[in-house]
Amino acid sequence: MKPKHPEPVRRVDIVVDPGAEELLPEEIYTLHSPSGIWVVEENSKTIIRAYPEHVETFLSAIRQSGIPIGAVRVTEEPRRDYSEMARRYFRPITVEDIVIRAPWNSQRKGVRYITIEPGMAFGTGRHESTRLMIKLMRDVDFSGKRVLDIGCGSGLLSLYAHLKGAKYVYAVDNDLDAVLSAQKNMLLNDASDIEIVCADLMDVGGKYDVVLANLDIRTFALTSGHIMGLWKSKGVLIVSGIIGRERKEALKLFFPCEPVTEVRKNAWRGFLFRR
Repeated sequence: MKPKHPEPVRRVDIVVDPGAEELLPEEIYTLHSPSGIWVVEENSKTIIRAYPEHVETFLSAIRQSGIPIGAVRVTEEPRRDYSEMARRYFRPITVEDIVIRAPWNSQRKGVRYITIEPGMAFGTGRHESTRLMIKLMRDVDFSGKRVLDIGCGSGLLSLYAHLKGAKYVYAVDNDLDAVLSAQKNMLLNDASDIEIVCADLMDVGGKYDVVLANLDIRTFALTSGHIMGLWKSKGVLIVSGIIGRERKEALKLFFPCEPVTEVRKNAWRGFLFRR
């Protein structure tokens, strides 16, 4: 009997402007392309490469995201080792004062690194809401502070808080795969003082000096009151995942607190609140 060959998969390549991949909403990664999304540079072109389960649904979501796209090509190829593809395509990313690297990327002296095991682009610092969170965190004093990271994903923000001297970091996500990924990244960065749990946000208690919440407007609408109850009276709340047209709605959710700092990058917004 001849061994069965794995069924082929459909690959989607979309040509976009450089940097446009950062504008993709989280749902593109989590709902429409669970096998991952890669950003590839070929012949001086930036290509978003994905292996979606439903190609037409994926392309529709890309178009609805509003980013300008060029040529689209759909091809079939043998099923591949996606972890090996991540190794091939991942490039170190500089965000503010850190460089986010994969375990196989080299390091230079005098550079602050966070090591992430990349599975797909989201969670590695490419997304603009993540960049805004790090931008706001950069000027916050984390020394000796208790930090809560809500919706921690890969654990990148928790690791940055750890790097900046946080005494204790409690990282929470309701996605078990994200928690397992974050736990692996903590080991890669020797960050044993970060506690990671798989739990619903509404089950989290305690008070924290710094609360980090890179979520979305729907989640904030349901949980903003609870989030504010986790935030110490003299603490800091940093939020992102908000797009421009949602700004007024988001600020109403945290009233009477007003942001002391607001940052933006294209469509995305980030806010730092103090009581």
